[in-house]
Amino acid sequence: MSAIVNFTDILKPRNTQFGIVKFMTRTWKPLKTLTLDKYYVPQELKKVVADSVYIDAFLEAESIRTGVRKEQLKKEVLDYLEEIAMDDKKHVMRWLGIVFLKICFMMKIGVFVNEPAVLKLKSMMGKNPVLFLPTHRSYADFCLMTYLCYHYDISLPAVAAGMDFYSMAVVGQTMRETGAFYIRRTLVGAPLYAATLRHYVRTLVAKHGAPVEFFLEGTRSRSNKSLPPKYGMLSMTLVPYFAREVTDITLVPINISYDRVVEQSLFAYEHLGVPKPKETTGGLLKSLHRLNDHFGNIYINLGDPISIKEYLDQSSDQSVDASARSETLKPLDLQQLTAKQVDMVQDIADYIVTLQQEITVVTITNLLAIVLMESLMKNEALTFDQVLKKVEWLIEVLQNLGASVFENDIKGSVERILVVHKNMITLDKDGKLRLVPSVPMDVNCDVQRKMKGHILRAETMVNAIPIIQLQLYVNPVLHCLIPPAVVYAVVRAREVSKDQLSADYHRLRKLLRHEFFHLEKTEDLKFDKALQYCIENKIVTDTGTFRPGSDQALQYLLQWTILPALTTLATCVDVMMQCKKCSHIQLLKLVQERVESARCHPYCLSLEAAANCVQGLATYGALTRHKEENEISYEIIPEEIEECRSLITSVLPKIVVDFGSSNSVISLNSIKAKL
Repeated sequence: MSAIVNFTDILKPRNTQFGIVKFMTRTWKPLKTLTLDKYYVPQELKKVVADSVYIDAFLEAESIRTGVRKEQLKKEVLDYLEEIAMDDKKHVMRWLGIVFLKICFMMKIGVFVNEPAVLKLKSMMGKNPVLFLPTHRSYADFCLMTYLCYHYDISLPAVAAGMDFYSMAVVGQTMRETGAFYIRRTLVGAPLYAATLRHYVRTLVAKHGAPVEFFLEGTRSRSNKSLPPKYGMLSMTLVPYFAREVTDITLVPINISYDRVVEQSLFAYEHLGVPKPKETTGGLLKSLHRLNDHFGNIYINLGDPISIKEYLDQSSDQSVDASARSETLKPLDLQQLTAKQVDMVQDIADYIVTLQQEITVVTITNLLAIVLMESLMKNEALTFDQVLKKVEWLIEVLQNLGASVFENDIKGSVERILVVHKNMITLDKDGKLRLVPSVPMDVNCDVQRKMKGHILRAETMVNAIPIIQLQLYVNPVLHCLIPPAVVYAVVRAREVSKDQLSADYHRLRKLLRHEFFHLEKTEDLKFDKALQYCIENKIVTDTGTFRPGSDQALQYLLQWTILPALTTLATCVDVMMQCKKCSHIQLLKLVQERVESARCHPYCLSLEAAANCVQGLATYGALTRHKEENEISYEIIPEEIEECRSLITSVLPKIVVDFGSSNSVISLNSIKAKL
């Protein structure tokens, strides 16, 4: 069962006539995360980096390698630092805070925070650097964590931001002045830039005395699920610990859950291959009027702080690392990570992502999305009272699976979400819950030329967009449901022994690892828990061998939740077996084309889901991956891919659904919900 967490709406006290200005102009004495003899302001940090032994040694080596004078290279370093480095202007922060709060109230949102967790973290601060590691589901994530720190009197975090923002007029500089530092998406082919960035980040962690915040996923998750982590930033931030520059570093996993993600429509189109629009200041200003709407609640849940020292002492091989011992003989600035330490960093990153999953707050939107998606699958519209009963049942199911559900007024919350998502979900004149069709986006010839996948028919896109948007709110809960869903899928296919069930479970989980991220090393334990759950809840029965049980409601829930992933996986296998060898781009187009003609679940049209399944096949050993110049291609390994095809075909749920306008759950004459 999940633990009960008390969340506090930190915006509510500000919602008075003078609440915003008074709060943002108050005397503010933030708590430092690290007690230092000297605190370096942003301009001093740049000087420390530029004059470091590490940069000097790197410039010396680079000058010899390239023949460029050292002075010229030093000038490049200074230019890079101007591009990268954060700034800190309190008056900008205060004005931006006022704007942030006004927009929040315009959007009618509440920001609910796990306050006991924040206070626990504050009580531990002062001894070592702190890294904030939030999930990344929206651009709003940047502002939320910064405001949280201001609210609780914690030094504002230095936040890693992408270069998309750097080039935005006014916005780029404003973000820099409130703590953003900029990093390029790739360091390949720019050794001097890479060295400058690495040492800047290291110095920021060890000498700034404020939290450092970055997104392990590297980019916003368009699927609203956890992405496999990127390891670069975490490697840079942990160097001070491995070099013994600091005695410990505290990692804070954070999950940010939204009732309504501002970018949901754009994300749905991106899944279908429509390119992401370029971020511009003009585009931002034009979009502000769309924020004058109901966007529901945001939940920020902080996990238990993790001491790197304690984690590595408990989990790592304690044998002496000769490379690490050699590194400690170098001057402090010159010490870098060894191969073994890089492996440790990757292990930590993977673990943090699973912790982010565990502290997911299941919102009323997630619950309603699951209920409506099942209604679509059954082609059976539910009345409001039936919806409430189904949501209540679902809360119990998810809590038994260990999920955190913050809900104490189901009827009031469902009514609230019908307003928040009035453009996606509605009650018709008969009081039945329906999915609202989308208004088709104008995909002109220019956009079509830039599309990343197959050029889909207009009818396909109109039908797919609302269902993909709905799936985006189902996805955050799937990490709880997929393990028992895989167990049931195997048992439903045939009567099976525990050894065979375990073997097929692990094979399927490996194939779907990139679609549903998990730790390989804990899968035995997760399998045992999932099997026990299935037995206790009569999903399967154990009579020496395993066969389907009697709880048809849970069985159906588990079947349809795994259906899109298994269908996409099966389609990828079929396309590759037909092609034998195929480029990555062409493979995704062929998968989309086949899904469109087969009238599968619309989420199977997702290019991201297809790419995840292809990666899973490569990880499993059914495909070999080739990289030639700028093109990636795959080639089948016949025996392995035939084995995958046989397994996937046997467990694929036999659910046939018409997701077109003939589905009775899709509203033809939507009635807007009203407050």
